[in-house]
Order: sequence, then C-alpha cells, then structure tokens
Amino acid sequence: MDLIKDVLKTSAVVPNAIFGQNSFMIRNVVEDQGKVVFICLITVLFSILPVGYNIVLLNVPEKVIQSFVFDNFENIFGLKLSPTEESLVWALTVSSQGVGALIGCLLVAPMSKFGAKHVLMCYNNVILIVGVYTGLACAFAPLYLQQIIPKNIKGSMSCFLHIAVCFGSSLGAIFSLPFMFGSDTTWPILVVLPAVLGLIMLSASYFIPDTPNNLLQLGRYTEAIESIKFYYDIEDSDEDEIIKEYWDMVPEMPEQLSLCSAFMNSSIRRGILLGMVVSATQIFSGSMVSISYSTEMFSAVSFVDVLVPFLPALGSIISILLTIPALRWVETRGRRPLLLKTLLFCIAANVFLLMFTLLSSEKSGWASWGFAAAFFMYGVGYNLGVGPVAYFLPAELVPPEAASASLGAAVAVNWICTITTTLFYYPLSKTIGGWSYLIFIIPTSLFSMILWRLLPETKFHYKIDPLEIRLLTDLGPSIAPNYGTLDLDEPTLF
Repeated sequence: MDLIKDVLKTSAVVPNAIFGQNSFMIRNVVEDQGKVVFICLITVLFSILPVGYNIVLLNVPEKVIQSFVFDNFENIFGLKLSPTEESLVWALTVSSQGVGALIGCLLVAPMSKFGAKHVLMCYNNVILIVGVYTGLACAFAPLYLQQIIPKNIKGSMSCFLHIAVCFGSSLGAIFSLPFMFGSDTTWPILVVLPAVLGLIMLSASYFIPDTPNNLLQLGRYTEAIESIKFYYDIEDSDEDEIIKEYWDMVPEMPEQLSLCSAFMNSSIRRGILLGMVVSATQIFSGSMVSISYSTEMFSAVSFVDVLVPFLPALGSIISILLTIPALRWVETRGRRPLLLKTLLFCIAANVFLLMFTLLSSEKSGWASWGFAAAFFMYGVGYNLGVGPVAYFLPAELVPPEAASASLGAAVAVNWICTITTTLFYYPLSKTIGGWSYLIFIIPTSLFSMILWRLLPETKFHYKIDPLEIRLLTDLGPSIAPNYGTLDLDEPTLF
C-alpha cells in the first residue's frame, strides 16, 4: 500500500496544475483518504469500463459484423434481406444490449441482499450475458460508492462513473479499428477482451473485504472493524470509536426498501419518478445513439471518409477531458443548475445536427463540418453536466433506505430509453434523414420543462447527520434527507 500512496501523492500534481487554488483540497483527500479513493477508482473503472466498451463495440466494425450477420441469415435461414430489413435487423442487434440490461435491472432488488461489493466484483463477473452485466454494473457501482466514499468527496467521485464509461468507449473504439481487432478475421477477439477485466475483478475480490456498512447491517462487527481498518487505515483500540469515526466519514446507508415498499411512500415515490425522468433525459438527449451510430451519422453527411473510423475513439477521449471540470462544478455550481443548463445546450446541439444533416443532402460540403461542430457542441453539453450528473442524482432524490430502489428504477428506464432510441434511430435515419433527430429534440424539451419546474437541488442534504438523529431521539431508523451530497462548508475533491 505504500506504493499506492506514493502514486496517489504524485498524481496530485495534475489537479494542482488544472485547478490552481483548489489543489490543497486534493492534497488533503490524497493524504487522508487516498487508499479508499484508489480502491474506488480501480473498482469502478474495471466494473464500468466494459459497459462503455460494449456500447461502442458494434460502431466502428459495423460493416464487418453486418456482413457476418446478414450472410448467416442467408446461409442458415435461406433469407436474402432487403435494405429495409437489414436496417431493422441491425437496429435490433444494437438495441439487444439494452434488453439484457433491462433484465439486469430486474435482478437488482433480489441481488441487493448479497451486498454491492459482492455483486459488483463476484457474481456479475460470472454472468456471460453482456446486457445483464451492464444493467447490474450500472445499478451497483453507485451503491458501492455510496457505501464507502467519504461524504466530502461523494459527488465528485460519483462523476467518475461517467469517466469510466468514456474510458471504456475509447478503448472499444481503438481496439475496433481494422488494424487492431476490427477486421473480418479478428473481431471475435474484440468481443471477448472484456473477460480479462472480469478475471481481474474476481481475483481482486478475494483481497478486498465487504463494505463496513453491509457488514454492520449483518451484525458481523468483528469483520466490519477489520473492513474499516482496511479501507480507511483507522487505528484505534476502542472498537466503538472506530465505528463512530467511520459513521462520521460515511453516513449510514440503512437496509434497503424494495421498489414496491418505496412507492408506498408519496415523498419517496416523487423522488423515484424524478430520478426516472432524469435518467430518461440522459438517453433521449442522444447519448447512446451518438455512441452506437457515430460512424453512420458522420458517413450520412459525407464527412471525410478516412477520419470517420477514428471519430469514436477521439470523441471518447474528448469526453473524458470535458468531464474533468464537472468533477468540480457538480459541487461548486450545484446539481440542478448544472443539469438544466447543459441540457439546454444538448437540445440546441440536436437542432443544429438536424439542420446540417438536411443541408448535407444538398451536397453542401461545408455542412459536414457544421455537423462536426454541432456534434462537438453536444459533447460539451453532455459531458459537462447531463452525462455525469444523471448517474448518481436518482439516489440523491430519495432517503438513503430507498437509494437501491431509485437507482434500479432509473437504470431500468435508462435502458428502456436506450432500446427505444437505438432501435428507431437507425431505420428512421435511412428513411427521413435529418428529421430523425426530432426523436431527441421533442422528448428532451418536454423532460427539461418537467425538471425545470420540479427538480430540487440535492447538494446540501448532509446538513442533518442521520447518526446524530438516531442517538438524540432513539426512535429507531432515521428518516434522513436525501443521500449522497455534501455541505457547502465541507471540502470537496476539487
């Protein structure tokens, strides 16, 4: 672990250069909580990276895999597909991951009894269905972070979920290039590469203990003490003092309610529904389609052919860089304004994408570059707010005991919307061209009006300590305000 601490101390130089006067907060986090930050970064990266990888997997080698699928239709079933049928079959193929992810969401509640750590690092990595893995990873990674990340850096660390997806997308896009594993003979290797990360996670799970929160709920106090010492390097002879110090850093996450039980409470139901709208907004802004079909989108506007295969990798790398300011802004500017303002930016970008796609059909050479500028504009809006905030906001809109139910519902809606957009965009783009962007513009505009009116700011909900409520009132489980944010006076990651 000394090597890990040295690496973390060295890594503080980069944020110091980027964020200037806020760099002292980075040093405090690295020195005091560097070990748990490192564990979270690695765990989330290896768990969520395959999600981004598999989303972009069919993008660059599109023609190669299409040829394989369509040839097998003819060889096995004796069916020669028409162009319209081919576009429909390909849309079904791309959207099938969303179907599996939706099934994974249905497993969130029954599998939550095993604990976020065990699901994320063990059980999920023996599931061979990519979509089911995706659904479980997207639901349990935020829960794992909420159970072990200190409250003063929770919002910033939660944004790393989005960075991990982008990092996976960039790796998938690079490995998908024809001279890597995207040729007609090597693409099967491309498909099985994420299995390496699964083996690493299974091995790491042997050395990383369950979260203290889960162990305390199960009454396994001795193991919980050892887990606290492992994650936070707390050394104290008094076990009660160790647990108290842990609760001071990481607010208690109580036993989780089922979705049905959570919906029985009107205030919780309102938070869950808002979280579902946030999740739907993230997808209907055009995010999954832009990842899954970006090569097709740029080819449709006659962009420079030699550059098109490299655009997904370049876009993913730019997305990572654009998300870095969001790590700070999510705390300094608040969740609500950051989400709503960047959402308007995405809507405007989609309008420009529609316009330049229509203009490109008139053989206007400059329209393809206008399309590229609008695509970059969308990337700025999405990665600065809509993308990273939507991953953890549903859990903050409800009390701690309903976080699992809220995230499960939000992820389910996320993938239902993914299925819808990836299924309908491709055939529509082939038939009506640029007008297909209306499936993003209209729903996102409606969702933005709903959120503008109803979405609360969830940044300040640590002002009341759940543990203090319990100790002072002795009324059993506390009904704390929303979970997962931090006080304005507390230090943030940046």
